[in-house]
Amino acid sequence: MTKSFELTGAANRFRRAALTTTILAAGFGVPAAYAQDAGEAADAGGFAIEEIMVTAQKRLQSSQDIAAAITAIGSDELDRTNFNNIEDLQNMAPSLQIGESFGFAQVMVRGVGTDNPFAGGDPSVAMHIDGAVIGQSSAQFGALFDIARIEVLRGPQGTLYGRNATGGSVNVITNQPTEETEGYARLTYGNYDLIKFEGAVGGSLSDNLMGRVAVRYVNRGGYGENIADGSDIDDADQISFRGQLLWNISEGASLRLAAEHHEEDDRNYIPKFRAASYDPAPLPALEPQPTDGIRATDPRDINSNVNLQNKRNQDSFTAELNVDLNDTFTLTSLTNYQTFEKTPQADFDMTANDFYIWSESFDTKQFSEELRLNFDTDRLHGLVGAYYYSEKISSDNRLDIPIVPQFVADAVPGLAGCGFDDNVSDQIIGADPSVLCFHFRGTSDTDAYALFANVAYDISDKLSLNIGGRYSHEKKQGDTDRWTAPGAPVLTFADEKSFSKFTPSVRLEWKANDDVLMYAGYSKGFKSGIFLTGQRSPVLDPEIVDAYEVGLKGLFLDRRLQFNAAAFYYDFTNLQQGRSVPAGTSGFTLVYENAASAEIKGLEAEFNFMATENVRVFGSTTFLDATFDDYVTTDPFDTVYQQLGLIDAGIDLSQQLGGNRMVQSPKWAGTIGLAVNTHLPGSDWFAEATASMTHKGRVYFSQFNHEALSQEGVTTMDASLRFTSPDDRWSVNVWGKNLTNETIYQGTFILNSSRTNAGFLAAPRTFGVTVGMNF
Repeated sequence: MTKSFELTGAANRFRRAALTTTILAAGFGVPAAYAQDAGEAADAGGFAIEEIMVTAQKRLQSSQDIAAAITAIGSDELDRTNFNNIEDLQNMAPSLQIGESFGFAQVMVRGVGTDNPFAGGDPSVAMHIDGAVIGQSSAQFGALFDIARIEVLRGPQGTLYGRNATGGSVNVITNQPTEETEGYARLTYGNYDLIKFEGAVGGSLSDNLMGRVAVRYVNRGGYGENIADGSDIDDADQISFRGQLLWNISEGASLRLAAEHHEEDDRNYIPKFRAASYDPAPLPALEPQPTDGIRATDPRDINSNVNLQNKRNQDSFTAELNVDLNDTFTLTSLTNYQTFEKTPQADFDMTANDFYIWSESFDTKQFSEELRLNFDTDRLHGLVGAYYYSEKISSDNRLDIPIVPQFVADAVPGLAGCGFDDNVSDQIIGADPSVLCFHFRGTSDTDAYALFANVAYDISDKLSLNIGGRYSHEKKQGDTDRWTAPGAPVLTFADEKSFSKFTPSVRLEWKANDDVLMYAGYSKGFKSGIFLTGQRSPVLDPEIVDAYEVGLKGLFLDRRLQFNAAAFYYDFTNLQQGRSVPAGTSGFTLVYENAASAEIKGLEAEFNFMATENVRVFGSTTFLDATFDDYVTTDPFDTVYQQLGLIDAGIDLSQQLGGNRMVQSPKWAGTIGLAVNTHLPGSDWFAEATASMTHKGRVYFSQFNHEALSQEGVTTMDASLRFTSPDDRWSVNVWGKNLTNETIYQGTFILNSSRTNAGFLAAPRTFGVTVGMNF
C-alpha cells in the first residue's frame, strides 16, 4: 500500500513508509509524499522530503534529478480527491488549463494547446496511457482508473514522446501485474446521487505469468435539468474495464498484453444557454429564432425537446515487449491499436421549439508502433528509436432546422434536408422540405513516421549535457463528400499534403550539490498539420514553436523544503487558428489557417514545506504572458453585419489581434494549501486533513478577447479528511470539491446564424465519502 503522508514520530514506521513507497505524489497544489530518509534522517529521528521516482525520460529517475518541469501525482492523491479523468488535473499542476467544448478536451500547458472542437484537429498536449498516445481530444476524456501515477510534463517533448507534444505531455501509468496477490476495492457515495465503484485484483497465474483486472463504474445524477421533461443533464453513466497479462518469457525478457474498454451512455457535455447575443445591443441575426422560445433561467439547466445524448465507446489493445540485451542495452517494442466512437446530440437553440438540433457520428481508428533501444553506462544515458502512427477519422456532422411557418417563405425549393429522428444513429439524408439542414461529412487519414534520439552525457560529477532530436515525416489527406447549408448547393472538397521537420533539443544541467539542480535549455516543437473532417479548409502546415527555459530544483532546510522554479519563453510560427464564417443564407463554415505568430513568456514556482512532523504547507504560482504577436483576421460577426448592410460594403474588416491574449491562458494562477496529519486520540488509526485554495485569472475563449466569451477570474476551494487503519487495510475519506459552488465556464461558443451564446460548465460543489479496502 502506498502511503503519501507519514506523521508518526516512530522511526520504524517512517522506514516502513520509505521502503514501501515506490512512486509518490509531488508538485503543485497536491499533498506530496513525505517520509523520513531511510538512512541518517530516520536514525536521528528527524523528517525530510522523500525523493520521488518517475519515468518521464523513459528511464527510472528521481524527479528532482530531471532538468525539466514535471509534476508527478501519485495514486493516493488521486484517490483522496475523487479523481475521474484528465479534467480533474487542472488544479494539480502549474500552468495547466483544461477546457471543454462539445466533449472535446481542450488541454493547455503554458498557453499551448488547441481550442478546436471539431473532428480532425490534433491536440497540442499529448496524452499517453502506459506509453501509447491518444490521438484525438475527445478520447482524452476517457476514464482514468487503477493508476500508479500521472506525470505532467511541461514544454515541448518531441524527442521523447511521439506526436503533437508542443505544449507538453500527460503520461498516465497504470498499476502493473505483480507476483504477490493484491488488490483493492473502493465505494463512493456523494451528492447528486453519485455512486462509484473502483476495484482491482492481480497476482501470479503460474510461475512466469501474472495478471491483473480492474473495473470502474460511475453513476451520477445531473448537475442540471432539462426543465421540458424533468430529465437530468450533465449526468454520468459510465463503465470501464482493463485486463493485463505479464509474461516473464525468460531472464531479462517480458511481454505485457493489455486490453481496455470504456463506454458512456448519458447526457453529459450538453451546451447551456448563456446569453441571447454576445453584444450589449443585439443586432439582427441571419436566422432569427422563434420569439416564443423559452430558455431555462438557471445556467446549469436547459429547456429542450431534443433527445439529448452522449454515447461513447473506446477500446485500446497494447503489446509491450522488453528485452535486456545485456547490462547496457534494453530493447522495447510498444504496439497499440485504439478505436473511439461517439454519437452526441444537443439542442442548439436550447428551447422546447423545433429549431436547431445538432448531432454527430464520429469514429476514429488508430495504430501506433514504437521501437526503442535504451542504453545506460557510467556517463552516457539515453535512447534511440523509431515510430509509426496511422489514424483514420470519419465524421458526419448535422444541424437540422425544422421549418416553422415564418420561415416557409425563405425555404429553398427542392433543397435536400436531413430526415430527423430522435436517435442520432437513425438520421438519414433525404429531401425533406420541412427541414433545413447543415450537413458536413467526410474522412481524413494520417500516416506519420519518426526517428528520434535523446542522450545525456555526464561531463563531470556536477555537469551534464542533454541533447536530442526527432525527424518527423507526415502525410495528411482528407475528403468532404458532402458539405451543404440552407440556400447553398451540395459541395465536395478534398486535399492532401506531406511535411517533414527536424526538431532538436539541447539542455545543460548543473548539480550545485546533492540537493540543488539548475538547468538551461532550448527545444523546438512540431505540431502536425491538420485537416478538419467534413469542412472545406485545406490541410494546414505544421505549427512550430521555439522554446527556451531555465530552471531550478532544490531541497533546502535539511530537505524539509522543496522549491522548484522555471522561466520560459516560446516563439510560435504558423500558429493554427480557427474561426467560423458565414456561408449561404444562414449557414457557416469553419476556416482554419496558419494565420498567426505568438510569443509566450512565463514564470512558475512551486513549493512543499514540512513546517513540523504534522504540518505541511504547499503551493505554487504561475505568471503567463501569452499573446498574439501578429494575427490579422476578421471577426465573423463583422462579416455578418456587412452582409446585412449594417456595415458599409467598402469597409475593410481586417483586424490586427497582436497583443490579444491567447485562448485558455489566464495571466495569473496559483494554489495555496495546508495538510495536517496525526493519530486519533486513543487509537492507532491515522488521520490526514488537507485543504487547498486555487485562483485563476480571466480566461478568454475567443481570439478576439470578447469578455462575453470568457470566464472571469475565479477562486475555488477543495478539502478532504481521510482516516486509515493501522495496517493500511481500511480507509474512509470524506472529500469536497469547489466548496464555494462557483459557476465556472470551461468553454463557450456562438451559433453564427442566431448569434446565441452558449457554454459548457465545470462541476458545481461536490462532496462525498469513499470507503476503501486493500488486500
